[in-house]
Amino acid sequence: MVLGTLPPRAATADGPAPPQLAQLSAPPSDVPGEPANGGEASALVLRIDRLENELRQATGAIEQLQNQQRRLEDQLKRFQEDVEFRLKGEHGAAAASEPAPVKPVKKSDAFEPAADPNAIGAPHPIGTTPPSAPLAKAAPPVGAPLDLSRNGSGPAGPLAAETPAIVGAIAPTQDGPRDEYNAAVQAYRSGQYEQAEQQLRGFVARNGGNRLVPDAIFYLGETYFQRSRPREAAEQYLKLSTDFSKSARAPEALLRLGQSLASLGSNDQACATFGEVAKRYPNAATSVRKNAEREMQKDHC
Repeated sequence: MVLGTLPPRAATADGPAPPQLAQLSAPPSDVPGEPANGGEASALVLRIDRLENELRQATGAIEQLQNQQRRLEDQLKRFQEDVEFRLKGEHGAAAASEPAPVKPVKKSDAFEPAADPNAIGAPHPIGTTPPSAPLAKAAPPVGAPLDLSRNGSGPAGPLAAETPAIVGAIAPTQDGPRDEYNAAVQAYRSGQYEQAEQQLRGFVARNGGNRLVPDAIFYLGETYFQRSRPREAAEQYLKLSTDFSKSARAPEALLRLGQSLASLGSNDQACATFGEVAKRYPNAATSVRKNAEREMQKDHC
């Protein structure tokens, strides 16, 4: 039998029941003289239990935060290492792909058509260059001296008078190529430059070995020069001064080549060409050499 469940002892003749038994039979809260102390103890026990639970929860949360902190530190460290590795790789690739410095090519002021075939004044096959705009100009009278000044703006000096005589002054013969040449020159001197161009082209194409070919090439260049087409003119003058450098027309062609280059804006090449007149042809006509000197002064060579 459990203590405290015994039925109360009946009073005996000797007196009332012992107080100890009476206290044991009463509930704890009903113990006289201790109601407040018992309630406070129970409340303290409950409070302590709650505090212990909260403390355990706080400890678990702290441990979770510490674990998250360690994981974040590890991730940050790996990220830093990855960034450093990539930066080193990109720096090495950039250094490997950097091109080597290119040495500057020393340019020469001399006119070298073979070095740059597309340069202004370089020779081109006949008929491959676009024509320049024609310049309206009155045709010179038949028999007038050849004007070798730039674009016809200067005086027509004695240059043409001191050069070899034009074959047009020779008496007509039965020589077919010569008659063909004379007709082309006559067309040029009459101001029919397009007709003269076609005739001179045909003459050069059909009579490649004729002694009149250098003169025909010179007048072919003149048909372009008089129409302000310096590019095509320069091609003919360059061909004459290169392929027929020993002909009597070569000094005039070299002078005209310099004037054509100056008209194209190639002043350095023009000055070099004018300087070659006296060097290559010291025995050229006085008018040719003086005209070359005058052109060099105009271009401030």
